[in-house]
Amino acid sequence: MTNYIKSEFFRLLRNKWTYLFIAICSLLLISANIVLAAVNLTDSEFSYANTRFSLSLFFSDFPIVFLLCISVASIVFGNEHNNHTMKNSISYGIPRGYIYFGKLIVEIIYALIAFVIIAGLHIASAYLLLENSGTKDLLLLLYTFFVSLPLLLYALAVTNCFVFIIEGTGGAITAIIGLILAFPQISNYLGMKFIFFQKLSKILPWNLITNIGFDEKAYQLILPWEGTAGYYNYWIYGLLQMLLFTLIGFMIFRKKEIK
Repeated sequence: MTNYIKSEFFRLLRNKWTYLFIAICSLLLISANIVLAAVNLTDSEFSYANTRFSLSLFFSDFPIVFLLCISVASIVFGNEHNNHTMKNSISYGIPRGYIYFGKLIVEIIYALIAFVIIAGLHIASAYLLLENSGTKDLLLLLYTFFVSLPLLLYALAVTNCFVFIIEGTGGAITAIIGLILAFPQISNYLGMKFIFFQKLSKILPWNLITNIGFDEKAYQLILPWEGTAGYYNYWIYGLLQMLLFTLIGFMIFRKKEIK
């Protein structure tokens, strides 16, 4: 599997979207800091040109990071079905388990590297251009990333699952959006009527990540469960659902005919 992962990284490094994705996300965040700094120069009473406001925009928008994981996994997967390169890999004798889990590993590593670069550039530009509000907001951002990490891994695993088992890009994206976005919304509505869906909706990753609140005075996260139980439950439910769809995707891909 090591050789396959190396080959995937080599292919990833030759893909322009590997760099464009990071560049676009970074520029959008840096541009926001530039706008805050520019407005502050023209309005002396502007009270948002500080690192606290800038970083709060980042950690309060983690649901967007969750959705961007779909793009990350899609970039790594590439056009395997359309280019018939997966069929060539299997014909060459590479085990399907190497292909499936190798892709997922590369997706996770690339996602972490991309996040570090994008977040690092945003944080650096904020402290460079804006008024320094201290480091507590930075710690709150790190707490948010820590508690959200298993949910982000779930989004990668679900995307990896469907792009492997559904050949059409449109069909795969529809299935992914349906599962990670539409299904939680449906469960929320059904939860008003049925206890099962009420309990289920509380542990679905999209609901978990959108239900993260922030006590910016105490610099603490507000989670559906109190104390350390909240952190434990986010990791337990996130990882269990990640593993579930990882296994489902592999079991189907293992028996799927590759054209």
